[in-house]
Amino acid sequence: MNPLVLPLNIGKDDTFRLTWKSKLYQAKAALVLPRKLTSKIDVDEVIEAALLVVKLTEFGGTLRAKMLSALAPNDSSQNNPTDVYGVVMRLNIRTGRVVEFDDLRRTKSEKGAEHADFMSASSEVLPLDGDEKEILKKAFNSALTSPVLEALRQPFASFAPELSESWKEMKLSGIQPDKLVPFQMLFPNAQPIERFVEGERFVLDDLYCTNPSCSCSDVTCVVLKFDPASGQEVAWGGFRWSSDTDKLKVFPQFSSKFNASEWFKQFDHSSAIDLKLLLRSRQTFMRTEFIAARKAARG
Repeated sequence: MNPLVLPLNIGKDDTFRLTWKSKLYQAKAALVLPRKLTSKIDVDEVIEAALLVVKLTEFGGTLRAKMLSALAPNDSSQNNPTDVYGVVMRLNIRTGRVVEFDDLRRTKSEKGAEHADFMSASSEVLPLDGDEKEILKKAFNSALTSPVLEALRQPFASFAPELSESWKEMKLSGIQPDKLVPFQMLFPNAQPIERFVEGERFVLDDLYCTNPSCSCSDVTCVVLKFDPASGQEVAWGGFRWSSDTDKLKVFPQFSSKFNASEWFKQFDHSSAIDLKLLLRSRQTFMRTEFIAARKAARG
């Protein structure tokens, strides 16, 4: 079975930078999973030793390429290939420290390479001795700053709440108890639940009831798509899923054209974590950790 390579929301704004061999690199990370995660044990194993592919692009080269592209968009002679490195490594997400390096590869490309390219045999493997591994490990551990680690931990926050507490800095006391709260509002860097239909991207936005006096087990799911006319995401469909009964209930306004069961199945197929496991985990988090934190915020 082919591994799942999932790009993470780390380094998207050049925040993940690495100094190595006296050069500054822009780093982008992807999580590599041998299979879909179907249990809490699977998730815990990933947290303790996550297999990551980190793409390193020389930062100076990136800036030069952007400048030359802006100044001479039609002159391809200025686009010189640059070395792009791919590091396959294991990281303890809980401690935020590198466990070991599996591989170091290099490719030359004007646009760099996809994370999956560094898992193939086509890229050049570079041997690393003990001293070089220690230098690289030190460089990575220095680059794993709090914002980078926060983004890396957010996809797993509902399974291990102790990993992330930055969300508690929000004004939780101002959130009304009768309002549904999106999980992405607390953890914007959590991996989106998405699927593609004929090249078009659809995202599942999951919202939770956080009223302490309510005992419902529903997860409200809204399917969003991009509307080119407005430039905004718009609701394409919606349903409620009960974590207790495992039943789906389509919103009335979508009932005639929206097959909730099929959409749920397809979102689950695209998800690296079993969708029911993920939603149950998030609901437990929102019904316990979030409600307790909001009560504390209100004093």
